[in-house]
Amino acid sequence: MISSALISDSLRPFLGSALADDPAFVGEIAGILRGYASWRDQFGDLSRRMEDQLFNSLYERLGPGMVVRTPEGGYRRILMSELPALAQEALFPLFASLQPYSVNYERLRSFWMESGSFSAMRALYFHFSDFLLPQEREAMERIARENLPPERLKVWLTPPRMQDA
Repeated sequence: MISSALISDSLRPFLGSALADDPAFVGEIAGILRGYASWRDQFGDLSRRMEDQLFNSLYERLGPGMVVRTPEGGYRRILMSELPALAQEALFPLFASLQPYSVNYERLRSFWMESGSFSAMRALYFHFSDFLLPQEREAMERIARENLPPERLKVWLTPPRMQDA
C-alpha cells in the first residue's frame, strides 16, 4: 500500500503544505502510483505520465502563473523545466513500496542509472540497502551531498515514514 503521508512528504519541499496536504491533489498522484503494475509499466513511462498529471493538476489549482507558497513562507513559480524532477519525486512512494527482491532492485537500479533520479537512488539507499556494497551506499550519499541543495539533502537523508498517519 502506498502511503498518502509519504506522497505528501515527498512533495511538500517542492510545493508547500497547501498542495502537498490537499487530499484531492494527493489522491490524483496516488491514483497513478497505485495503478502501477510491474508486468505492464516501465518507470520511464510512469514518470512521463506523472509529469503530465502534475502539470494538469497544478495548472488547474494554480492557474497559468503556477505560483506556490514555499515551506519558508515565500512564493515561487513552478517552472516547466522542474516538472520532470518533480514527477520523479512524486514516484518515490512507489519506489519505496517495492518489495526488496532482486528483480525490483535491478529495475530500479537500471532506472536510476538511465535517468539520474534522486528518488530512485534514495529508494535504493534506504529500501534496497541489502543489495548494495558499503562503497555504493557511500557513493550515493556523496552524490546526494554534492548535487542537492541543503533543504532537499535534509529530506533525502531522512528515512521516510512508510505508514499512513
